[in-house]
Amino acid sequence: MEASIALISGEVSGDIVGAALVEQIKSQGGGIQLWGIGSRRMAAAGVDLLYDSGDWSAIGYIEAIKLYPTLRFKMYPHVIRELDKRRPNVAILIDFGAFNMKVARWCAAKGIKVLYYFPPGSWRKTGKSGEELARVCTQIATPFPWSAERLKQFGANVEFVGHPLLEIARPTMSREQFADVFGLDADLPIIGLLPGSRGFEVEHNTHAMFGAARLINRDLHGAQFVVASASPGIRKKVETQLVEEMERAEETAGNGKGHQAVPDGDEAVAESRLVTPEGVVVAGDLSHVSDFEARLRRQVNPLPVAIAEGRQYDVMAHADVLIVCSGTATLEAAIVGTPMVIIYRGSRLMELEYKLRMINRLEHIGLPNIIAGKRIVPELIQHDATPEALAHHALEFLKNPAVRAQAKADLKSVRDTLGEPGASRRVAEMALQLAGIVT
Repeated sequence: MEASIALISGEVSGDIVGAALVEQIKSQGGGIQLWGIGSRRMAAAGVDLLYDSGDWSAIGYIEAIKLYPTLRFKMYPHVIRELDKRRPNVAILIDFGAFNMKVARWCAAKGIKVLYYFPPGSWRKTGKSGEELARVCTQIATPFPWSAERLKQFGANVEFVGHPLLEIARPTMSREQFADVFGLDADLPIIGLLPGSRGFEVEHNTHAMFGAARLINRDLHGAQFVVASASPGIRKKVETQLVEEMERAEETAGNGKGHQAVPDGDEAVAESRLVTPEGVVVAGDLSHVSDFEARLRRQVNPLPVAIAEGRQYDVMAHADVLIVCSGTATLEAAIVGTPMVIIYRGSRLMELEYKLRMINRLEHIGLPNIIAGKRIVPELIQHDATPEALAHHALEFLKNPAVRAQAKADLKSVRDTLGEPGASRRVAEMALQLAGIVT
């Protein structure tokens, strides 16, 4: 009977590390049936997906509540039936605690080995949870050393394996190549905008980000902006938000309110940087361009913005500063070493959740600050995340060498706490040994 490994992740970050793990599993052990839940990266790596998690990943309790009926009454029963039918050699559960802990309990009761990769809440430096995790998991692989120490206190079979992003979060091209691909000038400042990997994050964050971009563009000669898009769907949302922001700014300028029209001399500079998702567009026949590109060309003073799809690590590496949505991307940026301003905006219900977390003494929301145990990069949350505040902090990094140098040193310290590259290989070895495929 063919060996079988089930993998279940429920977030974009889980899909990234899951895909890297699958590649290592396949390189070390052939003829294994790999199936479960993930998204496009895991599917491309060879996992037979029961569900695409890219359709419903969430962050925070409020967004998760919306998904609960689907997860609990449709997906969970289906996954359990498949586990019962296929009886995998091992089930690898990646983060996604609310769902995966239920799966872990069921597997433990049925005698299916469980390897939990990225145990829930492992990023927290404080806390007392972990007793049940230790009881229901055969083995645990954690990317944070303090998580391993805490779980060992509960008798868990746990190993600190290092963080897989150390081997994943790397650029694929030089700054000059990156600038050439996206129509930028490698000698001028580049500001990276990362509005998030979820649709609601893009909707809430981009208005403030593009507003900040306009302010930075006025203050800093030659400033260029690149938006990192995680998927085609996110790219379409970014395109819509970008054009709406430009049209809104021009309408405001035309009414004599808020934004001022740029002088003629600077207009010529902006005209040379009319931008599409692929980079610069020079003036020409509009019949062969998309509606998005055509609407951009109608702007009197378009922002010098490119959209880079699937190139987030190149954006992080070659930007001089980042404005980035709170989440895994902040840790990726820390590993790359680029100073950042962390933003998070959401609905009123999400603002309530944030306030409740603050009452519970969650001092920071950005992973670099959580790991450092102090505020090493700015965090601007909800109403504090105004265009003016974002621009102020970004310009401080761009104009003040001492502030920039200190941030880079602090980010290096964060990266150094995450161990050495090779986490995916180490976890693959653990999985194959548990599965009895290699000894």
